[in-house]
Amino acid sequence: MKSPFVSSPVLRRLITGLGVILTLTFTVRADVITDWNATLEATMRNPTPNPAVQARAAAIMHTAVFDAVNGITKKYTPLYFDESAPGGARAEAAAAQAAYTTLVALFPAKQSLFDAQLTVSLAQIPGSEGNSQSIARGRAWGQSVAEAILAWRANDGFSRVLTYTDSGAPGYWRHFPNASGPAAALSMTVTTPFALSNPAAFDPGPPYGFSNRLTAMSTAAYTTDLNEVKARGGAVSTARTPAETDLALFINISDVTDINALVRRLISPKAKLVDNARTFALLNIAGMDATIVCFQSKYQYGLWRPYQAIPFANEDGNNSTAADPTWVPLRPTPPHPEYLSGHALVISSMLAVAATTFGDQTPFVLTTSNPGAPAIAPEFTSFSELSAAITEARINIGFHFRTACELGQATAGAIVTEILSTTLVPRHGGGKAD
Repeated sequence: MKSPFVSSPVLRRLITGLGVILTLTFTVRADVITDWNATLEATMRNPTPNPAVQARAAAIMHTAVFDAVNGITKKYTPLYFDESAPGGARAEAAAAQAAYTTLVALFPAKQSLFDAQLTVSLAQIPGSEGNSQSIARGRAWGQSVAEAILAWRANDGFSRVLTYTDSGAPGYWRHFPNASGPAAALSMTVTTPFALSNPAAFDPGPPYGFSNRLTAMSTAAYTTDLNEVKARGGAVSTARTPAETDLALFINISDVTDINALVRRLISPKAKLVDNARTFALLNIAGMDATIVCFQSKYQYGLWRPYQAIPFANEDGNNSTAADPTWVPLRPTPPHPEYLSGHALVISSMLAVAATTFGDQTPFVLTTSNPGAPAIAPEFTSFSELSAAITEARINIGFHFRTACELGQATAGAIVTEILSTTLVPRHGGGKAD
């Protein structure tokens, strides 16, 4: 299968130029970036926030950390805060203070966790025992960068309260039994991106190529999609194997936070601080901006989910589909429309960033710190293999039609191509060593 991540010239050049060969056998050398990424993971558990909250918080923290470190090294173009750090500011102290400041603002109830990590981070910096001026300058710089990023995002649209109304006719998500249900992450449709200049440029167009819903549901592609998920994605299925069931449930539980942990495990022990800061910033910018594109599409088109389409197939005007009023998916479906698939688009965008950093053909084991996953350890030979597995998993759990997943994968590649060609790009001259 051709990798969905290397179809564009930009991504091919990036992957070829990196040439990084990694395995899972080395012990990761922790630095302040990976330490705070691990702290972010702990923050996202007990309880685990919804994926939109995860994506935004991770992007805010890691862009603040990047702009703080990069303001000292000047190796890359900044994301937002384009000022120079004071002379002698210590990059490790700036990173720790930026992470701390953003997380305290976003998750004040967990400040004790952040206080403890800040103490550890500062103690690990050479010279900390003497309370050096460079550490003090770095902390002050990191604080100012974080406050600027937080102020930028304070009115980014994420907290707006919106009401979603759409047709309750067949083919639309507001059809029974979801007519008055919640519309999750609706504010993502008006949230300001971190890097994309125009999220609407990634609009996939109407489902199955037709604005008229009855026409769309009469297409051969829709027929194939519905019959496939009907056979494979139900709570009871003779077409889905036990191994496919386990993988579908495992992938369903794994999330934005778990992809951060995967990248953290793959970081080279020789990577520089500013490069690690950039890797995590790009990873989470891609995840956040893909989430915006995803929910704009979902709520623009409002396609119904399989749990509606299959029991009410007698209303779709398609003689090649048959209603099954008893059909339910393997697990309860998330409360938002079908098209595009969030998992396929958001996680695939993050995997595309990972592919440019480590090379697509990097073997890894997918893990999750989310509770409730099957007791398996899925192994993958490449990031694109996991991306393809997400499509099958979303069908096998009964959440999505294939078209919503495959278009999500394709859109992920386009989003990451733009982000990598325009965001946090190297400055001429390479900047200072960190």
